[in-house]
Amino acid sequence: MSMQYSQDFKYALAWNRTSLKIVGLWPEDDDGIITKSLGWFCACLIIIIIYLPQSASVYVYWGNMDAVIECLSVNGPVFITIVKIIIFRYYRRVLKRVIDTMAEDWSSSRSNEEYAVMLKTAKISRAISVTSTIITNSLFVAYIFFKIWEGLEMSKRTDLDPRLSVGLLHPAYFPYDTKKIKFFVPTWIAQLVATLFSMTAYAVFDTFVSCMVLHICGQLAVVGISLQNLINEDTNSDPNYFWSKFSKTVERHEKLNELANVIEDSFSSILLPQMIICTVTFCFQGFAMITSFIDPLAGKVSILEMLFSIVYVFYTVLHLFVYCYVGDYLSFESSIIGQSYYKSEWYKLSQDKSRSLMFIGHRARRPLKITAGKFCAFSRNLFIRILKTSFGYLSMLLAVKRDKSA
Repeated sequence: MSMQYSQDFKYALAWNRTSLKIVGLWPEDDDGIITKSLGWFCACLIIIIIYLPQSASVYVYWGNMDAVIECLSVNGPVFITIVKIIIFRYYRRVLKRVIDTMAEDWSSSRSNEEYAVMLKTAKISRAISVTSTIITNSLFVAYIFFKIWEGLEMSKRTDLDPRLSVGLLHPAYFPYDTKKIKFFVPTWIAQLVATLFSMTAYAVFDTFVSCMVLHICGQLAVVGISLQNLINEDTNSDPNYFWSKFSKTVERHEKLNELANVIEDSFSSILLPQMIICTVTFCFQGFAMITSFIDPLAGKVSILEMLFSIVYVFYTVLHLFVYCYVGDYLSFESSIIGQSYYKSEWYKLSQDKSRSLMFIGHRARRPLKITAGKFCAFSRNLFIRILKTSFGYLSMLLAVKRDKSA
């Protein structure tokens, strides 16, 4: 039987849960064969219908710098999506463990102060999920209309390579003639479904990982509240009660540290290539937008094309910023626990009891982190450095473009 979730848990994870079920990645105890296979089906469909044909089109476009960059700016995130689906399927038990822990935390009785802290992080997590879902769906609809319009415009041209499929949602090279209506319609529909799966999986991976991290942040804040309220009349009068309450707080703190490390070890491997591809995508899309304005041979740029490029860049950068934000949040909450007991009446304790509080303070000197493949920790300072690096690469590409045109 699947676990019965509380209303607060559903409030915090409802959007993520729905999106994960769409792509077959939400773990349940009573999963059927169809549910378990849906995730692999999504990955295979994306590979066969989008990734491989679009990779083949890069070979056809080779020598046309603008066309190759446009293909890579889309194919990079598609590759990351495939890896994300595989990782979520591989670490399905880890996800189930984290989800059960979150459900248990929301089901436990809390004081008003502790509940308010948990609700605060839940609202942040929900806002991230809702914003990402709205942008993802809006971008999906905009992408469909943009590609239909682009396909109609390209069908009027006579200088296109005959090996490329014209009018599909993605530039592609298929081993069959897509100009025939009996092949074109099924391929277009398959790309439509694969695009929906790809964009949903790409977004929900980031929002759900951020949701798990923010939940840990909320629980760390609850531990801090427990330390602040550790010393009262009951604990002062009964030493055994003090040690019992203190040991539960320490045990809870260690479990949160372990849970954060499990999330870090399971999902950080994909965050480094995602960070690199986000940097490159931001650079490539910026290059495509700028060259379309300054290149006299590019023709008139439509408002639809400009708006789509802006939304796509914002969509990519937003998910990178989410990781930097929650990584900063986690480091802050895990380090500030070392100061929580200073807000209590620790000076009323005996020497051995007050000294025991220092263990948590020493542990907090090594704050928890979410890293990109153990290479660097996500923070808002890292986000600024990534943007600076992207603009540096963009300047280099524009210089190369200018030298080739000279």
